[in-house]
Amino acid sequence: MTLEANYLVASIFLYAAMIVVQAVFSNLEHNTGALLGARDQLEDQSTLVGRGKRANQNMVEALLLFVPLVLIAMHYERLNDTTALGAAIFFFARLAYAPLYWLGVPVLRTLAWAAGFVGTAMIAFQILPFTGASV
Repeated sequence: MTLEANYLVASIFLYAAMIVVQAVFSNLEHNTGALLGARDQLEDQSTLVGRGKRANQNMVEALLLFVPLVLIAMHYERLNDTTALGAAIFFFARLAYAPLYWLGVPVLRTLAWAAGFVGTAMIAFQILPFTGASV
């Protein structure tokens, strides 16, 4: 399995872990009976629950860009040192991003987000034919 594919799988596991963390935050705020129901009237009061949900939504948005780009690069055999580095940057930036978001760290969180976006862009530019990326 390629390095990019490994980082793709690791990113999926990271997202699964983020879901678990957000669920733990919800379980600490709401009683089990409320969580077992339809949750129609359930309102989150905790800052941690809100941050957990927003961090997860942001990870979905990031994965919607990252996943297809890695798969396209793999399919068209455009993998190289730059795509491997881009995938690594994406993964480690997202790994840092989640706890920074949960803890409400403003500047570092934004820098982690930007680094993840740069990693994704590095992969994208290796796919485009006019970039001169080596195969």
